[in-house]
Amino acid sequence: MADPVISVPTRANLKRVRGGRDGLYPYLELLTSDIVHVIPPEIGEFCGDTLHGGFQSTASGAASAAAAIETGIVNGAILLDGGTADDGRSDLSWGLHCRGDLNAVILCRMQVSAITSVKYEIGFTDVISGTDAGAVNVLATPTFTANDFVGWVFDTDDTAAPQCVGVDSTVGATKIETSDIKSPVAATMKTFIVELRDGVARFSQLDVNGGLEFRSTWMLAAVSSDVLLTPWVFVQNRSANQRTMRIDTLRCWQRRTAS
Repeated sequence: MADPVISVPTRANLKRVRGGRDGLYPYLELLTSDIVHVIPPEIGEFCGDTLHGGFQSTASGAASAAAAIETGIVNGAILLDGGTADDGRSDLSWGLHCRGDLNAVILCRMQVSAITSVKYEIGFTDVISGTDAGAVNVLATPTFTANDFVGWVFDTDDTAAPQCVGVDSTVGATKIETSDIKSPVAATMKTFIVELRDGVARFSQLDVNGGLEFRSTWMLAAVSSDVLLTPWVFVQNRSANQRTMRIDTLRCWQRRTAS
């Protein structure tokens, strides 16, 4: 089994370190060549005029738009635009480079334009952009489009709070849904983290300032540990009203080897 890897590398978390060298070690380890920055900070901060060519994005529905750099946004950001049609959508993926047995982590700081009539997904899935119209088909059940997916899902067709969801080779894991998970606020940044450890997963939620709001228990049988996965972000309208997602930062890292 690969050694654990840091999943919340934030200033707020660093300020709580009280373990001297041992407490700082996980942060310093991110600087070594043993960690693969699948989506490195210089790409996932979205500064510049155009989106980096490694990203793949697909949109469907009237007036929807694939991911694009927003101009004049402090620190840089991209926008996923679901357009004006019911079930209109926009997604973002990278490449199939991540695996559970390498302890992959995805971190996404984002906000949605409204928290009514909207669905979003943040995590890892088994196909690249344009293949699935969302990894989760119906959240309430749940049923899946993806064979392997693990991530945060918010869908107002079901509830008004995000949930933690996983599927391992078409077999759904037990969802994590609790009142301890904070509901999103329209046009307000939150950070969502999914960390894998072989076939299990843990989910963290940070507030606008990077403070830890929620950390789940480990979800068992969350995703196949040896299936290639891509970082995945998705937004979809749940009515004929435009919903957008602004992504401030998107990062992904994992161990280079499993030993």
